[in-house]
Amino acid sequence: MLWVLCDINAAYVSFCQLFNPQFNLEEVPLGVLSSNQGNIVARNQPMKDLGVKMGEAAFKIKNDVYKNQGHLWGSNFEFFGDMSNRFHTELEYFLIEPERYSVDEAFGRIDTSYTKDVKAYAQKIQSTLKRNLGLGCGIGISHTRTLAKAASHCAKIKQWKHKTNGVVFLDTEEQINYALERMQTTDVWGVGRKIGAKLSESGIHNALQLKQACPIEMKSKFNVVLARTIQELNKIPSIDLKDPMMAREQICVSRSMGKPVTQFNELKESIATHMAIASKKARQQLMFVSQIKVFISTNPFSDTKQYSKSIGIDLPYPTSNTLDLTNYALYALKHLYKAGYEYKKSGVILSKLVLSNQIQTNLFEENSDDQVKLKQTEVMDSINDKFGKGAIRIASAGYSHNWKPKDDLAPPSYTTRLDELVVVN
Repeated sequence: MLWVLCDINAAYVSFCQLFNPQFNLEEVPLGVLSSNQGNIVARNQPMKDLGVKMGEAAFKIKNDVYKNQGHLWGSNFEFFGDMSNRFHTELEYFLIEPERYSVDEAFGRIDTSYTKDVKAYAQKIQSTLKRNLGLGCGIGISHTRTLAKAASHCAKIKQWKHKTNGVVFLDTEEQINYALERMQTTDVWGVGRKIGAKLSESGIHNALQLKQACPIEMKSKFNVVLARTIQELNKIPSIDLKDPMMAREQICVSRSMGKPVTQFNELKESIATHMAIASKKARQQLMFVSQIKVFISTNPFSDTKQYSKSIGIDLPYPTSNTLDLTNYALYALKHLYKAGYEYKKSGVILSKLVLSNQIQTNLFEENSDDQVKLKQTEVMDSINDKFGKGAIRIASAGYSHNWKPKDDLAPPSYTTRLDELVVVN
């Protein structure tokens, strides 16, 4: 059995360009901006070739993009989410035990006893996704998830694309070592910038050197996750996506306001809306929350009075119930809010996350108050899943949402709303 990682090329950009074929994805600089249209969050290769970096401020790069006949879209996460679901659904036909890793990535396995020509099979996946969805994908194949991720990284390298055509199979030790020697440690799945910098101080500058390091020594110096990563680089499967060690440390939902906000009620709406999104993410990941943090801030780039503050609250018991989490968040907001300031950003952070199957329940109460609330929340989720996001919500989240950022550049919901279907003349 071999691991496969399939990754959409510049996913958000590809989704937008798919319905705007007047822009050539391979030749024209194309990008997608954040929800407040302040920063770049997705780029195709021509945009990268212009020197545009991920997260760069939109006002800095707009002129260069338009001078080169490029285009920028805003974000429409309803549209992006639907296209992501179509990608995963199509891909799962080809893979054993598929795992939806992110919006644009999925792991799965193929059985080599039935699939003799592995690379040809990957090319078939690639061509099917292109034909049925119009999406270009990079595919990496190897003996572990981490090596498959490394192979996928190699499939995206511009200088190698004329040879790989977006498919890389790292099979032999020689192939693996060749690829890893040309990868930075921070290109390895699970190795962040801080750990990468510390590895560099220890004389480990590329992925091959990391592979050759002693797992026991790295575990004592860093953590168990890095030790497992080293084992994975040595073709020893050691990481399970459902492993508690790989669980997210926190969930953050924040957004810049579309206008300066001075009224408490508008901030209240934003915090309640953010918490509804964050708590649903926690439930989708089967996580319970033990601590929340609420923050608000003014615009640091304006000449107005400045104020930025956050409050953290340790919850009396872990929960993923939207109603309880919102009540705690609004309690924190009351202590944060100060009149006379123009607020630009608000957000919530859920932390100290615990897997739901690790929560100690009350053996003597079959229908505790928290269980009843969770059932109510499940009903809300099912209604919103069926009739659309926000079909039912808690009152404190409001409906006007005048504080939301402008979305005049956002693409329509081409695939989910009848009134936004493409009209062909």
